[in-house]
Amino acid sequence: MITGNVKELNKSGNLTGSERQIKDGVADVYNLIQKWMNANSDGMQIIDTIANIKLQHIYKENKDEIKQNGSIPEELESQCTLLLSIIQKMEKIVKKLGVTTAMFVGVMKLQQHLADDLVLFQTWTPDIFVSTVRELTEMYREEYKLKQLVYKNICQAKDRNTMMFYTSSWLHQPYVTDKSHVLLESMLLETGHK
Repeated sequence: MITGNVKELNKSGNLTGSERQIKDGVADVYNLIQKWMNANSDGMQIIDTIANIKLQHIYKENKDEIKQNGSIPEELESQCTLLLSIIQKMEKIVKKLGVTTAMFVGVMKLQQHLADDLVLFQTWTPDIFVSTVRELTEMYREEYKLKQLVYKNICQAKDRNTMMFYTSSWLHQPYVTDKSHVLLESMLLETGHK
């Protein structure tokens, strides 16, 4: 039998207060990450199109041995505009993750004021939720910075290797590690979402 500050393990009823805020916050984080994944996928399709256009342009320049004074092929303009809209979506997602993190911090401070180390669901105290959401937010913030750099530079790439580097950087998301999945799933399990 579990004793101490652990509340009922069954949280299927209507939650209120800090529990409701935390559970809603976890759902918000999950939904924001799903939106990120969709935006990343859409962005990858655009990146592939840009890469193909640029590689054809580079090949044509090399074949014709005529430099076009660094001009960008016309068909790239619409793709770059589409990629900008993806970058803007990602920026909003990162900002919303920051707001959600602030909400978790507020709940943690309230709980610290009311009672020390109060477990809200199964085993986690509010500070564990805060550290988890902060870590996730930081991963996506850093990944967003990388996406911005890719967006700013991909249309000016001058060779195949550079183009492939930008493409793989977008695809593999080096700042969003495998740990992000574990952190998200852990929060979902802790709050009873799964």
